[in-house]
Amino acid sequence: MMTRLGIYSLLAGFFVGIFTGISQFMEAKTFWVDLTISKIIGEGKSDAVIGYIDIASIQNLLNFLIYKLPFFGFLIGIGIIFLIISLFGKAR
Repeated sequence: MMTRLGIYSLLAGFFVGIFTGISQFMEAKTFWVDLTISKIIGEGKSDAVIGYIDIASIQNLLNFLIYKLPFFGFLIGIGIIFLIISLFGKAR
């Protein structure tokens, strides 16, 4: 199950990355340009998630993940994490 999630997440990340690259190359203002998690869930919820935690180092990490990291990078990262977990998990 985790292997499938990892592969699907990697594929989705690569496709979103391709669309983002094409849009940036064409200098088009589409949905894919500068797509981040904060644009998907909204600014209010993003601020609420970051403000909920009191530790400054974790707030800085969340600020990077939510506001600065492109969405395709997030998807590729999640896919790699799922694949690593599936390597060490018990196969059914």
